[in-house]
Amino acid sequence: MLPSTVLDWLYTKVQELGRHKLWFLSLGFLFVIVTLINGVGVVPEAPYQRLSENLFITRTDIHFRNNFQETLLLPAIAFILNLTSPLTFNILCYVIIVCGYAVFVVYTYLRWGALQALIFSALLITSPLTTVLFTWLGMPDGLSVALTIPFLFTNSALLIFALAVLGSTNHLVFLIAAGEIIALRWFSRDGIKIQHVMAMGAGGIAGTLLVKAFLAFNQITVAPRAEFLFTRSVWEWTKLNITHLPLSLFSLFNIHWLAIIICFLMFFKWDKRFYLSVSVIFAVNYGVSFFSLDTTRIFSLLSLGIFMLCLFHSYTLAVNHPEAISEHQRQFLQALILIGVVSIFSPRYFSWAGEIHATPFYEFIIRLLIR
Repeated sequence: MLPSTVLDWLYTKVQELGRHKLWFLSLGFLFVIVTLINGVGVVPEAPYQRLSENLFITRTDIHFRNNFQETLLLPAIAFILNLTSPLTFNILCYVIIVCGYAVFVVYTYLRWGALQALIFSALLITSPLTTVLFTWLGMPDGLSVALTIPFLFTNSALLIFALAVLGSTNHLVFLIAAGEIIALRWFSRDGIKIQHVMAMGAGGIAGTLLVKAFLAFNQITVAPRAEFLFTRSVWEWTKLNITHLPLSLFSLFNIHWLAIIICFLMFFKWDKRFYLSVSVIFAVNYGVSFFSLDTTRIFSLLSLGIFMLCLFHSYTLAVNHPEAISEHQRQFLQALILIGVVSIFSPRYFSWAGEIHATPFYEFIIRLLIR
């Protein structure tokens, strides 16, 4: 069977699925499959769950370097909803991830339709971001992702401001990720204007001040995050990042590297400025993750939005560029479908502390069977 025949068959099947009234259930099924294949693990020491039990005092009893107390939103939500036990807190975190991904599905459906929503959402569900979210359930990452996703689509300055306030009270990585999305959309003339940039900046400042005011009011002393950078020398950081090359580098996008390569091969000549900007942002994000033990996690949180914008922009070029023909759109979507299928079976792993780690599949399955 020719590769083109396989691609045509896959494309036809996804088209047929997109015409079904309950097409979105297939994404729910895929989400469950990825959950089982990946496994779900809880972040060691559960700092944010324990913080939610009492977030009004300095919690050096959890860890002497209590910079996690700068994360206010997730523990506060759990505290207000009285979901502070290990079980209920982790269920809350899982539900937040599901809701965030559902928002992505809705936005893509409203913008392009069911076929494109299926393809783009499948790539999100099978991405390394999902790997790290499920591996360290109990982190504020799921909430950061849920608050970041609307930045890919919205042109509402008010919504951008509100989300920026909330996100900046949750985790610093949100400010970087959302800021990069706004910057790239502005640079590529994707409906973002100066008022949106100002709304992002004002919201980020307001949220940061809220956190500082909360900490000051409750006389909570927090260890600066920057201190962690100086716990190792430049050589030690370099050694952590090069010891397991190229596996550690591949973990950043896993098989989705192919999607990026295809975007550049097919569309770079039509918008060099955009794709060079994407390359620069990815390089900056790798630089940030370079000085972190959570290499795959930090890079995925920062870069998922830019990855999706790269796909969106490439698809838009395939549809609207003067030199585009109908086959560009079809071939691009066919390639993404194939990558989505392959990514389900691609080895799921991540880089942490300079080592390569498998996802908690076996531990998760054993817990399910025992219970």
